[in-house]
Amino acid sequence: MKRNHRILWLALSIACLVLTALTFAASGKLRSANMKYSNSRSQSVPGPTRVKRGAYVRSSSLSPKLVWHLKAMGDRLEKPGRERLSITGTLVRANDSQVEEVTAVWEFPDRLRLTKQKGNKARVIAFDGEQVKADGNPLDEAEQDLIETLVYGSADHFFSTQMQGMATRLLGSRFLLHRGSTADYNGPYYDVYKVADQVKTSTDQRERLKFYYFNSDTMLLERVTYEITRNGSTVEVEERLSDWTREQGQQVARRIERFENGESVFVFTVRTAGLSPRADDRAFGN
Repeated sequence: MKRNHRILWLALSIACLVLTALTFAASGKLRSANMKYSNSRSQSVPGPTRVKRGAYVRSSSLSPKLVWHLKAMGDRLEKPGRERLSITGTLVRANDSQVEEVTAVWEFPDRLRLTKQKGNKARVIAFDGEQVKADGNPLDEAEQDLIETLVYGSADHFFSTQMQGMATRLLGSRFLLHRGSTADYNGPYYDVYKVADQVKTSTDQRERLKFYYFNSDTMLLERVTYEITRNGSTVEVEERLSDWTREQGQQVARRIERFENGESVFVFTVRTAGLSPRADDRAFGN
């Protein structure tokens, strides 16, 4: 009887050892599988991305409201063939009676080459989306403001922020510019978007909260507002885009004006405009 009892305990002990070994092996496989699954999930979770130089706006990634604004401009931000906008025009500053002749080339996304001619002096400024380069002296404050307005105050840039995944919020549709009665109001209504933007036109990258005002009827961008700090004081900036005209089937703003604390700082007026494909000609490397 005792012998049978010992045999029974021996059999039970062996069975427990086998079961423990099998359980350990199974749990190891499960941990391995969970780790692979976790890694695959962490790699596939989308996050903020940088716009690749050859990237285009994907309407499928936009809200239906933003798609309307995108389509109002034409299709050049969505497919190859018209990424580059070349213009000639004039720049008039409020504190300077001398008109500057300007030749500019924009290329989506966020690239600009600007040539200013004032009297017999010419100056070339190039922005490649990451840094600004200029011939001669570094950019002064007025030139930095000009480049920021022309690049970051454009509809092109607004849509590039959407492809980069920058935080954007629709504050509302059909807003008025004043708080008075609407009974006799005959001005424009706006769809207003708040964007946490990143400005790279100076040596230190700056974050700005910007408000983009799209006309609720034409669907085109007309105003951009934000605040800057200058000499310890807050300055309210407003950039206005107007005189939108169709060029080669695409909408182009032919007047860009910058205001600071309600006072006009400069007016950039387009004389001629033309669209062409992207080109690898190092135009933005100065």
